[in-house]
Amino acid sequence: MRVSFLVVSACLSVSLLTMPSARAAAQGGGATLDWMVKAFGDGRHNAFTDLVQWRGAYYVCFRNGQSHGSMDGTIRVLRSADLKHWEPCGTLDTFGDDRDPHFAVKDDTLFVYFGVWDLRHDPGHGTPGRGAVRSHVATTRDGTTWAAVQGVYEPGWWLWRVEVHDGLFYSAAYQAFRPKPAHRELRLLRSVDGVAWEFVSTIANEGDLGESAMWFPEDGGIAMITRSGRAPGHAVFSRSTPGLDAWNLTPLNTLVHSPATVVWRGRRFVAGRGQRDGEWVTRLWEYADGALVEGMTLPSAGDTSYPGLLVDPASEKEDAPALFISWYSQHDDEREPGSPVDPASIYVGRVVVTP
Repeated sequence: MRVSFLVVSACLSVSLLTMPSARAAAQGGGATLDWMVKAFGDGRHNAFTDLVQWRGAYYVCFRNGQSHGSMDGTIRVLRSADLKHWEPCGTLDTFGDDRDPHFAVKDDTLFVYFGVWDLRHDPGHGTPGRGAVRSHVATTRDGTTWAAVQGVYEPGWWLWRVEVHDGLFYSAAYQAFRPKPAHRELRLLRSVDGVAWEFVSTIANEGDLGESAMWFPEDGGIAMITRSGRAPGHAVFSRSTPGLDAWNLTPLNTLVHSPATVVWRGRRFVAGRGQRDGEWVTRLWEYADGALVEGMTLPSAGDTSYPGLLVDPASEKEDAPALFISWYSQHDDEREPGSPVDPASIYVGRVVVTP
């Protein structure tokens, strides 16, 4: 049973181990894939992941729908003690297409932010399409009981990868529709409670910038890596002033979609979607000296990426960084001829980076 704007949770154990297929094996000289599991696959299109460790367990969230662009998307949340055996513990479902969920944590509360495309009903007998988008949030304090979904900020803006720093919420929000003839705006937002948001500054209003991964350097301000929609699609590095009122943007010579980032002993790693021989793949880089250095390509093919990324706490005491990563891919999924369903599955793995 699904209830609109509520969450119905379940605790059925899911553990689907998988090995990389020959055509999608991990590649790269700067990192190795220690292990991977298929955390979820039901023959539907499962995509757009995030990963968090909270209150002694790991959580992964993702969208479940008929296809990448179908209007039936719902948000699923799974929980695991070891990252290999997963149980479903939440479904977030509104009347629209729910997609692109991300976690945030503050105090004793786990937040899930996601975008919702409203249904647009045109005259005639056509299938309803996409109307306006608005970001939404749901919260839990125990991992299974979820509060009602709430809308956040203004319609038309997508809050991407909300981060908590010094007790405040921050997000790089972008316009879901590109206004014409103006350029799409990317702006920094801030919130005290994660629900009511305020404008801080404009990061950019040109370059068609969108999906961003931010961090907070020790010397102040905010840094981020952002996807660009302008050909050739190279990502952009942005750095704010300490007062967050002005930004300096530097193009990177690397294509990165849906970036996620973590730091290990001062070394910064970025995961996201890249390209290999004209095909989409999920990839890991290290950001150093103003450039992205490729570490490895994960088992991936077709419609793929939108990773979540965590540092393995055990590696904090070791000589080499190890990272936990979630992503989606079609490398092990076959579409039935003529079927409207375009399957993709959710994967979680552990990557060990060269010291």
